[in-house]
Amino acid sequence: MTTVINFFALRPTFTFFGLKVVWYLYLLSAIVQVVVAALGISQALAQRGMIWQAGLPSFIPLVVGAIAQIAIIRLLLEVAAIAVSSRTEQSSGR
Repeated sequence: MTTVINFFALRPTFTFFGLKVVWYLYLLSAIVQVVVAALGISQALAQRGMIWQAGLPSFIPLVVGAIAQIAIIRLLLEVAAIAVSSRTEQSSGR
């Protein structure tokens, strides 16, 4: 129960392993979102009788958005890793 309270109170609760799990879950989520969106775009083009190359400009914002989201989450996880490592160093120093 303490872990749940710490999570919602924005206190550090994750270990390095937990951060790795969060990172890979986020990557999986981002990949699924991009694939679903790409399939939706290609299906919409196919319904109109267009080839997928005609919709290539529609894929550019999708890919750029996914890359930006992954970079932001990676940055936040690195900051969290620094916080976890400093917390570990402080607790071992006492």
